[in-house]
Amino acid sequence: MAQLVLGLGVSHTPQMSMPSDLWASYARHDRKNPNLIYRRKKWAYEDLVAARAGDGIAERINEETFSALHARAQTAVDSLAASLAEAAPDVVVIVGDDHHEIFAEDSMPTFAVYWGETVRAIPPEKFWFPEVATAAWALYGEQPETYPCHAPLGEHLIRGLNGSGFDVAQVRAQPEGQSIGHTVVLVRNRLMDREAEPLPMVPVLLNTYFEPNRPTPARCWELGKGLAAAIAAYPEELRVAVIASGGLSHFVVDEELDRAVLNAMKDRDEDAIAGFSGEDFVSGTSESMGWLAVGGACAKLDMEIVDYIPAYRTEAGTGCGMAMVRWS
Repeated sequence: MAQLVLGLGVSHTPQMSMPSDLWASYARHDRKNPNLIYRRKKWAYEDLVAARAGDGIAERINEETFSALHARAQTAVDSLAASLAEAAPDVVVIVGDDHHEIFAEDSMPTFAVYWGETVRAIPPEKFWFPEVATAAWALYGEQPETYPCHAPLGEHLIRGLNGSGFDVAQVRAQPEGQSIGHTVVLVRNRLMDREAEPLPMVPVLLNTYFEPNRPTPARCWELGKGLAAAIAAYPEELRVAVIASGGLSHFVVDEELDRAVLNAMKDRDEDAIAGFSGEDFVSGTSESMGWLAVGGACAKLDMEIVDYIPAYRTEAGTGCGMAMVRWS
């Protein structure tokens, strides 16, 4: 039977993989962001600066702090990569959001499992901000690459989840010319050995961003439990790692929410998870629901918070709550 041997959670913000001396330049774009959402309200940048003036953020907006936070992130990510290498799984199940890479307006499922034989990563020709180009090696790859997938496990997960009450969509092919998203690509480039062939994978994609059929946080936790049961029922010997990619809070950092999510998973506090509202998991912060799915899958393992880094980049509190977590 298959065995779930490791769980990991890693953020995939460009901020984590670009040089820290570009954080200030990258942050300038936040002043024009019309979707700065914090505590269930959409804010203009200057109003958010005023609202968070008492949060002690301003003194953290400097190159010395940026450099220290960036170094912490690299150390934590390297620790996760070492754990993945040590666990030596036969396949990785990567759980995270889709940014219109596989899903589209004509087909937007809440949950989907990709079970093609391979999946393609295709770097874009241009980037929405120049600073992002310096993180492209991690987010998109430096050249087109084809990743192997484990189609039999993917099919088994689809059948198992549908049999346990999750009407997951199945995806066997990518749209022509379309890359798989950085939810998957970052795992390959930051957690796997880039000099070796990619580990076989099964992408599990969630529609965390786009209304009206986003899942609830509690439903994502239950999906993870269903994934674990399906993995355990796979009829062949297989070592499986499950990895959450994305999150935590962004584009405005919410330390209180991030810590609540991390603590609820660590404590296996299903009452707390049931109390989370989808209204708090919006914009980039919605990617934290992928973590809840992996937390549910790994609920029988012990969770270690390798690091949590509230990576503020402006006085308004914009940035990303970067987290690196291990279940073993």
